[in-house]
This record gives sequence, structure tokens and C-alpha cells, in this order.
Amino acid sequence: MDDQNQPPKPPGYPEPPNQGPRLRPNERDVRDLKVAQNLVMVASIAGPVSLFIGGMFLATAGLVCAIIALKKLNDLSTRLTDVAAAAKRLKRSCIIGIVVCSIALVLNAVSAYLMYPAVLEALESGDYGNLAPGADLGTTPKGNSTWG
Repeated sequence: MDDQNQPPKPPGYPEPPNQGPRLRPNERDVRDLKVAQNLVMVASIAGPVSLFIGGMFLATAGLVCAIIALKKLNDLSTRLTDVAAAAKRLKRSCIIGIVVCSIALVLNAVSAYLMYPAVLEALESGDYGNLAPGADLGTTPKGNSTWG
């Protein structure tokens, strides 16, 4: 906008801090914002999905993506361009992604630690039926089968 189209400012009021003229973002800033947005999306999806399937690798990948995105967003939010406002808004989602992926990683690590003795025993004995005690893994005798 022109200075001519701006309403006159009352005398005696200082300029707001960090509200200088906004610069147009260059291609690299826009590309970095898109990359950070995609990384935040990956982290936001990877955390909850890793809780359901029990994947420590998926939680770790989501955590790494969120940390990289946060670093990019911190760099972008210090610029005096239009991208800075979008980067500041996206930082909250990124921090939530970091928290969710961290919780998923810790819970998956604890469950893997607790399941390790049972898995090791099943591997040594060859009896995998005791890994899922509530599930019937086809251990019914043939005489009681409907299909003979």
C-alpha cells in the first residue's frame, strides 16, 4: 500500500515495534515454509499412528521431522516477510507434533521393554500362542472343528 492511502496517525503515538514495512518473501522462504508445513503434517500423522501400530521407528521419524520443521520455522519467523506470520502460526502445530511423537516414542519403548521377556521366551520355545493370551490362534483340536 502507498503512504498516501494510509490514514493519518495521531501525533505523539510511536510506531509499534517490529511493524516496519513488510517485504515480499523470496522463493527460498516460500519453499522452506512448504517443506516445514509438510514435515509438520508428517509428524502430526506419524505420532498417533505409531501409537496404534506400536511403531518406535514411525514415532522416531515423526519426531525427527517435527524437530527439523521447528528449526526451519524458527528461522522463518525472524524474517520481516509475509512468511513470518504463517511460520509463527505453524509453530504451535509443530510443538504439538513434537509432544505427541515424544509421548508415542516413550510409550512404545516401555511396551517393547515390558514385552521383551515374553517375546524372547516365545522365540526360544517356539510356542507363540502365549504372546496373545486372549486370542485363539488356531489351537483348537481337530475333533471339535466344524469343518472336520
